[in-house]
Amino acid sequence: MRRYILASIAAALALAAVLALSAWYFVRPTQVRVAVSRDTPDHHLISAAASVLARERDPIRIKIAPVDHVTAAAAAIDEGAADFAVVRTDIAMPRQGQTALILHRDAVTILAPGASGVREIDDLRGRRVGVLVSRPGGEANARVLEAVIGHYDAREGLAKVSLTSDELPAALASHRIEALLVVGDPVSPQLAEAVSAVAAAGQGPPVFLPVLEARALAQRFPAFEPMDVPMGAFGGAPPRPASDLRTIAVTTRLVARAKTPDGVVGDMVRLFFAARPLIAASAPMANRMEEPSTDKAAPFPAHPGAVAYLEGEEETFLDKYSDFIYIGAMLLSVLASAAAALASRLTAMTHARSEELMELLLERLGNAREAPSAARLDELEREADTILAQALEAGSLRHLDTHRVTALGLAIDQVRLAIRDRRRQIESAPRRETPRILAGE
Repeated sequence: MRRYILASIAAALALAAVLALSAWYFVRPTQVRVAVSRDTPDHHLISAAASVLARERDPIRIKIAPVDHVTAAAAAIDEGAADFAVVRTDIAMPRQGQTALILHRDAVTILAPGASGVREIDDLRGRRVGVLVSRPGGEANARVLEAVIGHYDAREGLAKVSLTSDELPAALASHRIEALLVVGDPVSPQLAEAVSAVAAAGQGPPVFLPVLEARALAQRFPAFEPMDVPMGAFGGAPPRPASDLRTIAVTTRLVARAKTPDGVVGDMVRLFFAARPLIAASAPMANRMEEPSTDKAAPFPAHPGAVAYLEGEEETFLDKYSDFIYIGAMLLSVLASAAAALASRLTAMTHARSEELMELLLERLGNAREAPSAARLDELEREADTILAQALEAGSLRHLDTHRVTALGLAIDQVRLAIRDRRRQIESAPRRETPRILAGE
């Protein structure tokens, strides 16, 4: 019986452990690793998002994996070193990555001082064109300029000069450059400062060069998209630009590894949009986040998890875990049936034992009434004590109902009463005198 009790306790503990582990698994936050170029506005944006999600105790936790360049972020996705990465479409898109959301859209703005005589992209032939880069040695924006002038067949004599924001005023003042290409968010302070520097160098409104064939360029280079910079986007009076400017744009995206679960990607997109005001308090760039295209024919397809969220087809809790719930219910049913069977067996064994003890006591009751001597009565009394001790040691009485306990107690009392009565009878019976044989008789 002890083995059955221990087995019941072990089963109960195992069930409790399974339930505890299941609860921990479903409630614990999911940690995702995001690769992003260090010391960039995008790094600041992801850091702000990570802080907000942790502070709000959301079900997603972001662990930032800083890398040296966007290409390294894309490589982290392909190598399985990150779940998400921040990449720019014209620099590096991972082969194993799919778009979760668009973090910001950057316009390609080409402008020149008013006195430079440059009015169209075709006028850039033989000119020195500055390419604004975020850090020395950056080549991505130079490739954008190469694509644009290649489309217009304006490479002849054109010289590209890479420079940073700090170098821009001196380069304009010394006529080291005659035009400038900038890639950035039209409403960002950095782009507005660059436009102001060109305006100051030309002592008048700068000239913005439209990319009228933006749609054709986008078809030729899928990394580009047509975009219109609205009139006055860069401020100033008169407004800069003086009318809507047709150009191309590149997008910086949060891409997810294709193997990242749909539910994790959907939660990531949902939380980014839901927490946008809180994130924007530290990183205003968050206000530029956009939904990716859910078109299956898009150059950069969206992750199925993002598509499910954006189209309202996310799996519910029951959809996600119905199999676990079904299996868990089956296991609980099996364990409950086993426990019931064990309890029934224990009850049956207890009742059988009580019946066995009752039969022994009734047998001793009959023996007591027919005992031939006090010695036999003493033996019967010891046997009754042994039966009672066995019942108490096995714990049988604790598992019996009131009627059976009462019956056992009555049987023991009757045995003791019969022993006492029979002992009294033996002691009161007249003793037969042994006849004496006299010597000589």
